[in-house]
This record gives sequence, C-alpha cells and structure tokens, in this order.
Amino acid sequence: MDDQQQHKPGGYYSGRNKIPDIKTFVQNLDKDKRERDQKLDEERKANSAHGKSDAKPHKPTHAGKEGTRKTVHDPTTQKEVQIEDVDVNFMKAVEDPQLSVPNANLGKDTT
Repeated sequence: MDDQQQHKPGGYYSGRNKIPDIKTFVQNLDKDKRERDQKLDEERKANSAHGKSDAKPHKPTHAGKEGTRKTVHDPTTQKEVQIEDVDVNFMKAVEDPQLSVPNANLGKDTT
C-alpha cells in the first residue's frame, strides 16, 4: 500500500486510488502526532521532576448575597434546591465579560 496515492477531498476512489483501511487512514491523518506527543511527554516529565506545575488549585467563589438563600422545589429534578440572589460583583462580570484568547490564535508561540 506504499504506492497508494493520497486521496484528495472530492475525488473518486478507484483501482488506482484505493479506499484506505483504518490503520492507513489514521496514520495519514496526522503524521507528526507521534513526534509532538513524545516532545510533550518529555516536557511533562521534566516539569514533574523539577516540581514545576502550571496547575493551581481552584479557589471557590461565592457569588450570592448573604442572607438571601431560599429553598425551592425544582420541577425538573423533583428535588428541593437552594437559590440566592447574586451580588454586584457577579453582575459586573455578566455586563463586562473578560475574554481570554490563547496565544496560538494570535500567531504567537504557546507555552
């Protein structure tokens, strides 16, 4: 199958352009994947050996106003749930959302 021609989108399969089997299709799907995966694994091992980690534990935030918590019946789940009014900071986040754009979308190197 090494002499098999790469199928072009919109082209026809024929005797010269055979339908690839799953193994060949997956290999041609992303030829550089093994190299990238190996590089990422090496970086991950180096970071874990040095104790470096970009992961940070989440800090729970409380978006509601104190003293406004109520227990109500949820008709969808048929359970009692607690709701509360939101505070001013939460409303500011709704009115003025912040957008985080990855460097790859800006044409910069990703870290």
